[in-house]
Amino acid sequence: MEKTRLDLFLAKTHPHYSRSQIKKLIEDGFVLIDGQKKKPSFILHGGEKIEMIRRAPEIPKAEPEAIPLNILHEDDDILVINKEAGMVVHPAPGNFRGTLVNAVLHHLRGAPVGVQNFEPLRPGIVHRLDKGTSGVMVVAKNDSAHKDISSQFKNRHVEKTYQALVFGKFSQKEGVISRPIGRDAAHWRKFSSRTRHAREAVTHFKVVKQYEGIALLQLKPETGRTHQIRVHLSEFHHPIVGDTMYGAKSFISSIKDERVREMLMAVSRPLLHAHELRLTHPRTREKIGFVAPLPADFKGILESL
Repeated sequence: MEKTRLDLFLAKTHPHYSRSQIKKLIEDGFVLIDGQKKKPSFILHGGEKIEMIRRAPEIPKAEPEAIPLNILHEDDDILVINKEAGMVVHPAPGNFRGTLVNAVLHHLRGAPVGVQNFEPLRPGIVHRLDKGTSGVMVVAKNDSAHKDISSQFKNRHVEKTYQALVFGKFSQKEGVISRPIGRDAAHWRKFSSRTRHAREAVTHFKVVKQYEGIALLQLKPETGRTHQIRVHLSEFHHPIVGDTMYGAKSFISSIKDERVREMLMAVSRPLLHAHELRLTHPRTREKIGFVAPLPADFKGILESL
């Protein structure tokens, strides 16, 4: 076992609990290491006996909410949605309402939803998009579909195509970014290639349109790491417009046209859109694909450019 912090180890082995819940359990003495209370930052070297002497907090249940959905397709096995930017995919500590899962549960009105791996807060969810990312998402309506589509994602049989507006001028029309990424050691919410726990990540890109200091890209990720496209483009010195977490703000001054610069400064989310998704239908085995048109904010900027 590689040396690791106690709270990080428990968060990894108990993903259905938040990091704050794990931290509280440790601090309140409900977790013992070789019979002794330790701090969340205690370093495990391997071989220690870890005990939870009290049941962890009960996991909340996702509740249906009457939230409108932009449905692209629905049948007995899958529900395909054009997710709006700003919508969180599944409930989590501090954000248990207003999510895509809450909306899906209301739409299905008690019908069974795929809940593989005992994840009560993620029924039907086989993949996710960041809160600020819009576009195509598929939801499994039963366990069989959940298992099949999850396997397709795991084995890289699902084709995903994104569109993004990024800073900078490209010297090549297309290429591949292959750089392992993982959770940033210094910033828990961010991901980076500068970490000891990086995993393979590959993103193909193609320049659709080059503007002055900005480019519209088509992106096809081979892998599905968290924040993969955002991290790859940022570390390639082409951050996504509006992605303040990954350095977009520092590139605003590079835009010479004052009108365009002011327009980009007003963007409040990363201009990243899941444009197309292609997979094998879990029941018919037919190859199917779905396209989500660009949202109004993204489309409006392109028209202005």
